[in-house]
Amino acid sequence: MAMNSRNRYGVSYAVNGIAFLGSGLGALCVFAILVSYSIEVFMRYVLSAPTSWASDYVTYFLCGSVFLTMPLLTLEGSHVAVTVLQGRLPAAVERFAISLGLVVSAGTCLFVGWLALKQTHYNFVRGIDTMSLAAVPKWIIAAPIAFGFIVSGVILLLQLASVFRSCSESVE
Repeated sequence: MAMNSRNRYGVSYAVNGIAFLGSGLGALCVFAILVSYSIEVFMRYVLSAPTSWASDYVTYFLCGSVFLTMPLLTLEGSHVAVTVLQGRLPAAVERFAISLGLVVSAGTCLFVGWLALKQTHYNFVRGIDTMSLAAVPKWIIAAPIAFGFIVSGVILLLQLASVFRSCSESVE
């Protein structure tokens, strides 16, 4: 029993660490947006020589910042939640509703993450680049999308396991 408990918490700590790492990379993407726009403004208004890449790169960094940060937001419960019925339902019904929401959310995240991972692999194997003046391999842009959805799905599954544990502890 102790081994299962230790293993379970080890997985949880690992996933939490991955979520925090992703969030740090997301913050670096926000910094890269700041740098890209600053270079663009300087080049355009001081040197009268606008860049051809800044707008595209800002879009790529925005994608990275959103999806790399997504798991930490899921972990902290900082995502949008409809809480109209929370606290108004009987405890058993509320636990069921929370469990159902977690199952649907985790399933959706894992399915979309799987699709994004397949697309990332496809882009990598085929060597597909973006269609812009400053072409970038598409897999670099798609990888954070797969990361965000897959890690968020795993976090939701861990939250579901926590709900089931609390239910079994309250029954005992």
